Amino acid sequence: MNISQILINQKTTKSIPINSLISDFFNTFNLLIVGEVIGILGIIGNVFTIRNFYKQGFRDTVSVTLTALALSDIGALVTQQGYNIMVNPWLSKMDLDFALYSMVAVFFFYPNGYFIRVSGLITAFASFERCVSVTLPLKVRLLFSRKVVLIVNVLIFFLVSIYLFPLYYFYCVQFVYVFNPLTNRTLYTLKYRENADIVLHVSYLLVDLAVPYFTFLVTIVSAVVIIVQLRSKAKWRSAVVSGKTQGEKSDALPKEKRTSVMLVTVSLIFIVCLIPHSAVLTALSFVKELKLGGPYFNIAFLCYTFTFLMETINCSVSILVYYKMSTKFRTTAQEMLKVCKGTDLKH
Repeated sequence: MNISQILINQKTTKSIPINSLISDFFNTFNLLIVGEVIGILGIIGNVFTIRNFYKQGFRDTVSVTLTALALSDIGALVTQQGYNIMVNPWLSKMDLDFALYSMVAVFFFYPNGYFIRVSGLITAFASFERCVSVTLPLKVRLLFSRKVVLIVNVLIFFLVSIYLFPLYYFYCVQFVYVFNPLTNRTLYTLKYRENADIVLHVSYLLVDLAVPYFTFLVTIVSAVVIIVQLRSKAKWRSAVVSGKTQGEKSDALPKEKRTSVMLVTVSLIFIVCLIPHSAVLTALSFVKELKLGGPYFNIAFLCYTFTFLMETINCSVSILVYYKMSTKFRTTAQEMLKVCKGTDLKH
């Protein structure tokens, strides 16, 4: 069952109820409070990150890839903000003239899923590029020029749009007015066409299951190779550093190693924050009790409030990693803040 169907039909699900106070609390706390605050800060942080890399001039391939990642994270956070607001307990209990969860699925959930998958593939690509850099340092410039990296990132944005094909391009759904005899009202809602089940099921298996786990696999393997390569060169690094003065040792970490460690950290954050959501999607595929209409569906849906929050965290904390681990990013950020402070003082 596709997750959009869960959102659309949540009110009609017959399952073991969760105490409404507990459900409303976590829905409000995870999404409407913590998620909104972190999301707003994350949007500001990603805009600052893009400006920072622009100031640096995109001189290396890493800055190009991380700029693409920041753009995708902004898209994910903006759509997540809309989702958080629309599914709050008060709005969902109001008598509206439209089917709330239909609108949420089309305008927020599907676009959010698109940007999350783009961010995942860009993270995997960044890890793979850095893996090649530490294993084949003499050939990486030939394999991954700035032009090649730019093309790959653009292709990721384009190809992952297949996630939106079933809904927006194959016309699997349409908006119609439907009379609800239970409330004696006509609602503007989403209706599935005849070909929807097969197309959405294939899309679910391919994009909601295969792509995320492929992303995790590439990211994990690349991170492990990077760590192993860095450790294998540790003695050589130490020998180089030992020839410098004590004062130089505090900043003796080579640039390439700093970049590799930074990208490994970003990859680990991505894996930790995104695996829970993929695990819930997988559980929905194989455990029928968690599916729509199952006795434990409400529990599964409540789990999404936590996984969505973790996705928001993943898209928001990258700037902290860059500032802590990249000297160039930190220096540029401090210069930008000084300019802003000086402008404020003049006014």
